[in-house]
Amino acid sequence: MLEFMLSQYAQLPVPQDILHSWLEKWISEQEKYCVDSTFSARFPWKETGLPQEYFLQRKLNIDGQHFLTGPRYRGGDINSPFIDIVASDSSIDCSVLKYVCQEWAQLKPLYIRILTPGHHKNQGITDQFIYASCLSGASEYQDDTVTLRLAKHADFEWCRKALMDAYQNSLSAIPALRGNLCSVDDEELSDYISEGVAHIVYEEGVRVGLIICEKGGVAFLSGHRISEEVILPAFRGRSLASRAQRLLCNHLQRSSREPCLMTGTIIPENLPSIKTAEKAGRTCILRFEYLPVMFS
Repeated sequence: MLEFMLSQYAQLPVPQDILHSWLEKWISEQEKYCVDSTFSARFPWKETGLPQEYFLQRKLNIDGQHFLTGPRYRGGDINSPFIDIVASDSSIDCSVLKYVCQEWAQLKPLYIRILTPGHHKNQGITDQFIYASCLSGASEYQDDTVTLRLAKHADFEWCRKALMDAYQNSLSAIPALRGNLCSVDDEELSDYISEGVAHIVYEEGVRVGLIICEKGGVAFLSGHRISEEVILPAFRGRSLASRAQRLLCNHLQRSSREPCLMTGTIIPENLPSIKTAEKAGRTCILRFEYLPVMFS
């Protein structure tokens, strides 16, 4: 699987030795979930009436090629099961889809999800885009009016209200985001502030937004992940979100030992976030796609 996946993702903006390390670690971790009962315990086996071991991942041999598959639920919704193909020896075709669907038929999956390079032609329906920028080698960004400051616990209520106001405005402006977009909760926000990864965005000394960027991974990628960014409605229209991301890149270049990426996932309906990512110099490098279920 490693050899095929190295060729599939060879165009990602990371050195090949780092890509090799990431994929090797990813495949090893995912294979452990074929026997790890703590993994299967996360799933609603009691609610579905299926045995807990049913939810272990499975490495399928299909015409001599291996496909590592696992159960998932979209947004944690027990009514939206799907199967993730998390690693493979070859590309996905109709015969593979049929085999995977038959193997997982008791789960009654609504679709199969795959991860493809961002530049590949769509095979199915896009679930999420993964946008990223490479920290190494990027030029220093200068901005005379926008600054970032780490949030403190005294800022908690302001941050909480900023998130609430920004989300209410976005959900009103773009109804398609409802059910697909939700803010961090109070406990998560408090943790982010404690960990020193929540930054308040200022424009000429006035608080205008919040950006949270934590160490973490998206799929097999490793680096820093933007888990939240909002600009208050009254201050939108001045590219403040993308400018804040560029300033954050400056900070990460100076302070981080992570090799390359600042990433984040964006759903297709969230056009403002897509525009912000592109203005900030991030590009779509990967894409989660849903493929149709197929039964013989």
